[in-house]
Amino acid sequence: MERRRQRRFARGSGRTSGRGRAPLLALALAASGCLGLTPAPDEPVSFGRTNRGILRNGVRLPDAGDGYQRARPGEETRYGTPALIGALTRAFAEVARAFPGSAPMRVGDLSAPFGGRHHRHGSHRSGLDADVLFFVTDPAGRSRTGRGWLAFNRFGVAIERERPDDGPGGGLFFFDDARNWHFARTLLLDEEAPVQWLFVSRGVKARLLRYAASHEPDPRAIERASYAMHQPADASPHDDHFHVRVLCAPRELAYGCVNRGPIWPWLRDVEKPAVEPGEPLDDDALIRALMEPIEAE
Repeated sequence: MERRRQRRFARGSGRTSGRGRAPLLALALAASGCLGLTPAPDEPVSFGRTNRGILRNGVRLPDAGDGYQRARPGEETRYGTPALIGALTRAFAEVARAFPGSAPMRVGDLSAPFGGRHHRHGSHRSGLDADVLFFVTDPAGRSRTGRGWLAFNRFGVAIERERPDDGPGGGLFFFDDARNWHFARTLLLDEEAPVQWLFVSRGVKARLLRYAASHEPDPRAIERASYAMHQPADASPHDDHFHVRVLCAPRELAYGCVNRGPIWPWLRDVEKPAVEPGEPLDDDALIRALMEPIEAE
């Protein structure tokens, strides 16, 4: 019996060597330092996948800033990687600059302080995801603060639904094509952050691309939006908010961060790790490295 257990450990049993275990193995190796890739003590790092990962030393998004405010200021689901926080804050500020007098964009959930399971989402676990409510206008065309529970149809119209904690609904709102497109194109053209997805409904995507075809001077923005805007198949249609997702940073890839889904042509250089992993370890060397004591930082 003991020999069988030892042989299973040496080979890697089916329960510990499946595809779903790969990010956890990479995390264990990186954390142990046996590959020489241990993050610096205060370095922000995303580990694992967006639906099965954690966040180390995430960056906290303040309650309010240039062009935005938090939708749930009392909650701690406001942490992300430097790439995500940087992309969002630059895009908020750019819309505020381009459209003076804009109501602030409202930011929903990012990740918890250490990532992990999120009770409202299947993803948002590794600091790479953020929900942002759309820019809206009232019937007079004035910019208004975006609200939850506003599902926009393909005509760009939403009627506020009644909410038990916020009184009766019934208010009429319109999708703000200009501001929402400017937010999206700023994210997609950001050279400092690899924005992989802007999850939105098919109707919202069609509306934004139609607006862009008449107003956007940079064809790269339209091309990228046609790739990155997508209605998810296994979640709500996202007709009431943007779901922004960025890729793992090159250094995070070396530590065990795993990207999901396609890597668009303009983002493929991001997939190259910034740290060379060195020579691969054989089985005996790997076991010795895992069993070595870990020095305290």
